[in-house]
Amino acid sequence: MSDRLRRFFFSGLAVSVLSVTGCSTSSVFTSYTATMSPLIDGVKARKFDYALKALNKYRNSNDKILYLLERGRIAQIKDDIEVSMMDYAATIKAVRDREEKAIISVSDVGAQTSTFFTNDNTIPYQGDGYEKVFLYQFQAFNYLAKKDIEGAGVEVRRANLEQHLALEMHEKEVRKAEEKARQKSIETEQAYANLNAAYRTMDDIAGKVKNSFQNAYTFYLSGIVYELLNQPNDAYIDYKKAIEIFPDNTYLQRDIIRMAKELGMNQELNEYTSRYAAIRAEVANGGVDTNTGELIVLFENGFVPQKREIKVPIPTPNGFLAVAFPVYTAKLPDVEPLALSEPDRKDALGETEPLCYVQSLAVKSLKEKVPGMVVRHLLRSAAKTAFQYQAKDSAGIAGTILSSLYNIISERADLRSWLTLPRDVQIMRNHLSAGIHHLHLEHKASGAFSDVDVSVNQHGKTILRVIRTGSVLYTTAITF
Repeated sequence: MSDRLRRFFFSGLAVSVLSVTGCSTSSVFTSYTATMSPLIDGVKARKFDYALKALNKYRNSNDKILYLLERGRIAQIKDDIEVSMMDYAATIKAVRDREEKAIISVSDVGAQTSTFFTNDNTIPYQGDGYEKVFLYQFQAFNYLAKKDIEGAGVEVRRANLEQHLALEMHEKEVRKAEEKARQKSIETEQAYANLNAAYRTMDDIAGKVKNSFQNAYTFYLSGIVYELLNQPNDAYIDYKKAIEIFPDNTYLQRDIIRMAKELGMNQELNEYTSRYAAIRAEVANGGVDTNTGELIVLFENGFVPQKREIKVPIPTPNGFLAVAFPVYTAKLPDVEPLALSEPDRKDALGETEPLCYVQSLAVKSLKEKVPGMVVRHLLRSAAKTAFQYQAKDSAGIAGTILSSLYNIISERADLRSWLTLPRDVQIMRNHLSAGIHHLHLEHKASGAFSDVDVSVNQHGKTILRVIRTGSVLYTTAITF
């Protein structure tokens, strides 16, 4: 082959790779966190419309699932329920379309192929298991805001089903990665060891949860919805699931004992009262004033941390290569409770207690991806090495230099995740007299505070959802 033909061949190959990657997603060469960080700052500054407009241009991209998740959440913080419902509905449809595809489309083939030449960002975002659970749960909140309890019931059932499906999907992905490694005769043991060593700093945070697929917040909300639907047995089941995940929350302990008592579950009641002796006397003293209702506070605190990129040495047949992987570097902060009081009555209602560390779910989810990430990176390293040799044969030293530069530039970690989720979730549950209550909310850790009026019905339930973004508290009260 002549030099001219070699250069033509190499140029065509390079252009084809760049064209495939350039069309796939905006995150291939520019990290998702770089795109989202200014929008999150805008949300903290109450620039909701700016963020929603900026995200809207991605709603037909390969990463539309992720951008729609962000839009639905931001609209919900803004209290624009209709927009949030539409965006979450579009997300749910996009998730189902992707999951139910029986035949891989041409675009998917292109994405899977181009990842060998670029990075994981070329793979269309499908949503992590814990993110899909929150998708259905947050859609349930939209139905509750519209006083549609039946609709909320449908969504919490979907959220609970998703928790089960996510576990199955994780096990399937691990088996798939192991099978691909065997088929390609890839040695993964040393790569696993190196990556796990680099991820060791995340162990304490990931250790707060057993897996990323189940969280007590989702089960707790479904318990509330089932109580509103007058399905106490289903509520009791989900409260029990919640307390298995997060046994130290005293409000949840009270709910478990209350429900066991109401349903006549005497054996379980004895077990719970023995286990949670601190509140045994409180519940045993019995009765709740008949002129009261319940105030249920759901506090979503801050934003989940963002991933960062690190380079980890991975062994390949051509020696060790520094490969880009995502990592969480933020530490799990101390508990930052929300204090509630009623100044008119000079009454301190108490403080919220942790129920779910979303940060831990995100970290655990990343660690669960290690098998798949390692196999893809090893395959990619082999493909890029072959590409470099081919470039040398086709275009000599110039081809070697260009392909080496391309390999360096394209080595980017996948930093995509749902970034407007809360960092952690806390709850409080009290009985208040029927009527209007003027409440003062204060979050000392951030300096955020708010005054809100809530209505409590006799024998009813009032859900007060509080979302903190920076130093601002957004509140939504729904009375049943």
